[in-house]
Amino acid sequence: MARSLSTEAAAHPATRTAAAFAGVFDPRRTASGEALRGRIETAVEAEGPALRADHGDLSIGWTDGVECTGSKDGGIACLLHGHIYNRDDLAGELGLPEGTEVTALLAAGYASLGTALLAKLRGDFALVLWDPKSRTGLLARDQLGGRALFLHNVPGGIAFASEVRNLTRLLQRKPAPDAEAVKRWFAPGLMREDRTLFEGVEPLPPATYLHFGADAIDRRHYWAPQCPGRSAISMDDAGEAVLSSLRQAVERRLGPNDSTAVLLSGGIDSASVAGVAAAKAPEGQRLDRSYSIVLPGHPEIDEGLLIRSIAADLGLRATGLELSSGGLLCGALPYLDAWDQPPLATTLFFLHPLLQRAGDDGIRVMLDGEGGDALFWHPAALLTDRLRHGRVLAAWLLAGRFPEYGVPTSWRTRLDRIRQARGWLDARPVVPAWLALEQADGAEPAARDLELSGPAWWRAHVAGIVGLGSQLMHDLSRRHAALSGIEARHPLLDVDLIDLVLSFPPELAFDRRYNRPVLREAVRGMVPDAVRRRPYKSNFDAVLIDGLRADLPVVERLLLAPGAEIGAYVDRRGLEAHLASPPGEGAALREWSKLIWFLATMELWLRRQAGYELLPAQLTERLTPAKYGFVEL
Repeated sequence: MARSLSTEAAAHPATRTAAAFAGVFDPRRTASGEALRGRIETAVEAEGPALRADHGDLSIGWTDGVECTGSKDGGIACLLHGHIYNRDDLAGELGLPEGTEVTALLAAGYASLGTALLAKLRGDFALVLWDPKSRTGLLARDQLGGRALFLHNVPGGIAFASEVRNLTRLLQRKPAPDAEAVKRWFAPGLMREDRTLFEGVEPLPPATYLHFGADAIDRRHYWAPQCPGRSAISMDDAGEAVLSSLRQAVERRLGPNDSTAVLLSGGIDSASVAGVAAAKAPEGQRLDRSYSIVLPGHPEIDEGLLIRSIAADLGLRATGLELSSGGLLCGALPYLDAWDQPPLATTLFFLHPLLQRAGDDGIRVMLDGEGGDALFWHPAALLTDRLRHGRVLAAWLLAGRFPEYGVPTSWRTRLDRIRQARGWLDARPVVPAWLALEQADGAEPAARDLELSGPAWWRAHVAGIVGLGSQLMHDLSRRHAALSGIEARHPLLDVDLIDLVLSFPPELAFDRRYNRPVLREAVRGMVPDAVRRRPYKSNFDAVLIDGLRADLPVVERLLLAPGAEIGAYVDRRGLEAHLASPPGEGAALREWSKLIWFLATMELWLRRQAGYELLPAQLTERLTPAKYGFVEL
């Protein structure tokens, strides 16, 4: 492996900007024109010079990277943030020529089809449509949350923006922290999709539109997975169907020329995306670059040899970030500083410099394998469902089909799974009493709001694919990649692929040999068998726990300071006891570390809202920056 000079990450690496838009629907004209124009420019100017359009009741501003078609001869105006992947198919359906400007295409589609247009779209997008004749408009997000829209009620109307930071700049007064949302931050299982950390600021959920006019505002979902009827399909046929759909999903998301790479691990999800992209991309779009994390200091979880095997097999130029050590907080600071939101993920301290390197190499689109574990995983709650319906023999047989992970299936393992399965559909997040957070009802918000029909196991499975966890991942990856001038795209989170996989009999997803058998069958011959047949994937728990330990002295001083902002939300004695009593190992230590991470990042965010610097200078000096080198694998 060729090795480059070892590097140490700065506490605040340089960041790049992202496109943005913001606007106000104000039919009462409560804000003066000049003042409103100034606020709109302020909302987006950090991302670039503002362009503006005034449609009377609707005023909007945007930066480069957002496409906009104005109202011509009283026609519909359209603003698009993101991408429509099936624009040529849509043009054909509407009788328009291929190559029609995408915003003109969307305006024509809305004029012809109304809101029925939205379910036909495939892409990562946020849309604003305005009809000057009826003086009504539409805000909409893509089905899975690839782009965001945030809302805040204003007198007589509504303010909206592409990101929370743009919306809070747009408002006359920055909202205060939402106390309930702050508390729920400490227990992600209790987070709600209809709240942000700012009072009155809410996201427009994925697969949702907001129709607005002077007389009414109407919000509706326009897509949700449908529970199919039972139909048989062989594993071979399912694999072929998945491969065809995955090819389409990857081709939709490739960037031009050599600007696309893949974030590659030794797991089946990212390897499948890489295999399809390297083998079947259209002319001029073939994938030939990958970026990875390698951990020679942790040989028990290092995937460097597997990544090298995948890259060699697919003909990829593979760049690895070889991590030596580092604390977690250095990864949180640039994200917090740029987005005014705390990051959920603990991995940014090594992913940020890796994406910075990719951005410096000219990469503008980064594919990954996000979502594959949820989409292709075996729906374990199916076992619970069979028990509850008295199907004892069917439950016994299914309990014998779970992946073995090195433990041979026996009557004892089946019995253990059946005992555990009784509570899988009723699980509630466990929250320490000192967090002073009331238990929620345990229902997955996305599943409830989408009004899914179907058996309980199926609703739980769908919630894991398109629910709140998926939405939070989209927000995090979009924002984090944008810091390096890169767009994150997730081929395994594709509407058509999701609908296809959910149509299969659930039993296909169970296999003693390994998890995700349908995906593994689909990429047979396209991914090295050492990866395709690997029964499990490494996790980074040891690295992340080491990273927290490196910064723990700083975290303790931050959280236990007499004036710590977090004190308004937790019991101090309980917090002190938690910090002083780390478990020895295993899952308990992981959960202990995650809670400390959530507390520390929230304290940083609360300090910012209170007008303080993110981290006092004397503590910043004590952080442990990541130490790493780049290698060619």
